Amino acid sequence: MVSRRNYITITIMILILLFMFQFIGVMKDALNKYGTNEYEKTTATELDMENMYTSDGKTDVEILASDREYIIYTGLSPKNSVGKTVSWWCTYSKRNFLYYPSLSECHIKTSNPPKAIVLEGSAFKASDISIIDSMLEQKVNIIFAGLPPKNLVTRNARLKKILGIKSVESNVKLSGMHLFGGFLLGGEAIYEPADEEEREKRQDLDLEVPWYVTGEGTKTYMMGLVGQEKDKIKNEILPAIIWRNNIKNTHVFCINGTYLSNMQGMGILTAIMSEISDYEVYPVINARNLVIANYPGFANENNEEIDRLYSQPLEQVFRDIVWPVLASMASKSGNKLSLMMTPQFDYSDGIEPDGTHVPFYFKLIKELYSEAGISLDSIHTMSINSKLDYDRRFWTGNALDYEFKAAFSNYIIRFYGLAALGCGYDIDTFIYGNRRNTDEIVSYIDNNIILQGATGSGTEHTYMDDIMLKSTETALAYSNTVIDLQRVAYPESEEDSWEKFNKEMTAITGTYWKPFNVFDTTVVSESSQKIKRFLSADFTKEQTEDGVNIDISNFEEELSFIFKTNGRKDISVNGGTIEEIEEGAYLIKAHSGHIEIKWQEKDSQGIYYNGE
Repeated sequence: MVSRRNYITITIMILILLFMFQFIGVMKDALNKYGTNEYEKTTATELDMENMYTSDGKTDVEILASDREYIIYTGLSPKNSVGKTVSWWCTYSKRNFLYYPSLSECHIKTSNPPKAIVLEGSAFKASDISIIDSMLEQKVNIIFAGLPPKNLVTRNARLKKILGIKSVESNVKLSGMHLFGGFLLGGEAIYEPADEEEREKRQDLDLEVPWYVTGEGTKTYMMGLVGQEKDKIKNEILPAIIWRNNIKNTHVFCINGTYLSNMQGMGILTAIMSEISDYEVYPVINARNLVIANYPGFANENNEEIDRLYSQPLEQVFRDIVWPVLASMASKSGNKLSLMMTPQFDYSDGIEPDGTHVPFYFKLIKELYSEAGISLDSIHTMSINSKLDYDRRFWTGNALDYEFKAAFSNYIIRFYGLAALGCGYDIDTFIYGNRRNTDEIVSYIDNNIILQGATGSGTEHTYMDDIMLKSTETALAYSNTVIDLQRVAYPESEEDSWEKFNKEMTAITGTYWKPFNVFDTTVVSESSQKIKRFLSADFTKEQTEDGVNIDISNFEEELSFIFKTNGRKDISVNGGTIEEIEEGAYLIKAHSGHIEIKWQEKDSQGIYYNGE
């Protein structure tokens, strides 16, 4: 039996413990300031569009007189998909860009030739062959963005010699592609479906291309596969898709298809530069975003369909079913979440949002080191200013002192971004969700607003998506995965149910990004700061006996580089840190405006070429 004295002692201890736990909870809520955006000040920078490196406005005379590397593009227009890709890639890699409508108009200074000429194969003429010969004599590297017409290749022996083509076979529809390792970051990949289900979900490559068999002195980076016939055909005569031919130690790169357009073209150009160069070092963004768009909604809308699927209202589905999965996914993958929030989806149904659970979400966002932004999309067409004004009143009443710095949309970019400025938001990051409809991956859309294009959806991953992922990581060390949950709130088919949506999402996000875990995980405001530093910085390099020295201008705190060693070993860095991405490729973080990369020389290897 407990004595009165012990009873009182135990009661006091319980009360003290209860008070301590409650006090800790109260203090935690007070000190953490859950209703504020911690990234508002930590990602601030004085850099803006005026600091951005660009070759725009430079004349060909200025570019030819400069000692900066430059690329020439010849084709129908610098504004077509390939021209824009080459131009933006030059901006990102700090090279100058020159456009000429045809090869015959190119001005090449013998003392300062271009690093490479990218020419549009569809515009190539027989009379250009002699010009190519002259350029090769001057040690100018050639990149064919798509090959010349097949009939021209077939009947012209000299052109076949330049391209490294031994024979032209009868056309056949390919069953897939084989991307060899060591070209793009992320390693080898076989893009051939195992069954019909995988074919429907993932096969979106162009499988109808001319069948070119390459000869001696060539190196293939991607080749076509021929399905049931593969056991009868040797690798040497499989159709080449991306390859290199060497002519007297000058390189001719051939792309049999449209792979130099849009995002994937930038990674391929970067990989080509690494193949051309003795070594390659170039600045990158170094950021991985995971954006959850249109989540959560605070209105119990679409009641009939949501109740049929989940037997509970939408707000509870988002809070009790969806959120635990998102939090677990972020924790397992090491990602931070950027939630592009919307009070509601349908502004015409008369159902008003309830802000009761807004503090709950902002507490979770803070504890996961995540960030909240605003979504500009809605189910029904309405004035963007009306939506922003309506949403602003909701957030003002429920979101405490949180400063939204980021906005999201699947639709119009610049108009939405500028409209947001006039509606009470200090937006400096704009996330564009349509990854297949943008020329640039990152850029400015205003003097201070950064555009970040989506590089993946997180719920589907086709073969072209995989090539795009490897390419953007190779060129920029950047990915921006956008998972749009509007489909869950307003499903268009059974495939949009959370059970199937979640299955696809967790499988994809947990698989294809693993080779790039060395890159920094960021919320969108952090990646915008990195992008501003990346776009503003410029650099020069000077090779030494045992390495290379890099001087960075417009340097602010940190800038990342990728270093492709091409066989060098025992790499070390002064003025920064270094981490291996994969064999032969390193991520370097410069912590000052001057870094020194040291190495041991690779073992001597014989150089082969197509002797003439």
